[in-house]
Amino acid sequence: MNHRRPLALLLASIPIAVCLAVPPPARPEAAKPIPAAAKAALTRTLASAFRALPAPAKDFHEDREGGLREIAAGTSAWAVATKAPAEAKQVRVYERTVGEGDDAETVPLEVRVYVNLERALPEPLGSEGGALETFTHDGLPGMRASLAGVGASRVALPLSPEEMKDALTVVRLHVGAAEATPYLDEIAQGRRPPRTPWDERPARKASDVRTIVVEFQGPRAEVDRLAAAVKAAP
Repeated sequence: MNHRRPLALLLASIPIAVCLAVPPPARPEAAKPIPAAAKAALTRTLASAFRALPAPAKDFHEDREGGLREIAAGTSAWAVATKAPAEAKQVRVYERTVGEGDDAETVPLEVRVYVNLERALPEPLGSEGGALETFTHDGLPGMRASLAGVGASRVALPLSPEEMKDALTVVRLHVGAAEATPYLDEIAQGRRPPRTPWDERPARKASDVRTIVVEFQGPRAEVDRLAAAVKAAP
């Protein structure tokens, strides 16, 4: 039996008090080598996060060659200015086949975990546009972008009920950052807040975890099911 630990347990303590803005340096610095012990610790954090997540539906099969895992030092001006810890991400790719013969199509689903990364908006959904919605799930701030739209005035395409279920959707959940909701709302409205809830103090080591972000991208019905099944608290 698979006993999934709530995601919130992965972040026993994250500094989320809003800090004063830190003036960034003029140019990003080159990435510095990450100690092997820090890489191993962040690899374990990624693995723990995936174990805590619900599994995709049985008709989705993992494409083990399509995923990736990256761990690197932050090189952005903000990361350097706040002496941020290393950044890590892992993507698992799943596929299901719909139809038969010449009519068969492959439907992809991606499950992504970001550590100290991807704090703002989900990736865009292409030239078709789409609507962005902010929400809270089990205490976790979240964002949804979908071609299915979230309101009558912002529907991207006229979709049938079946097309609504399959519409490309991204849902992003921010773990351990409940007080970040106003910050995320500002970003969703197109503003660039000068302050961040996370970077209050320099990292003690490269493997420090400030934020964990979980993201699902694929057909709306399955993405919404996975997001609803995420457990943030015991």
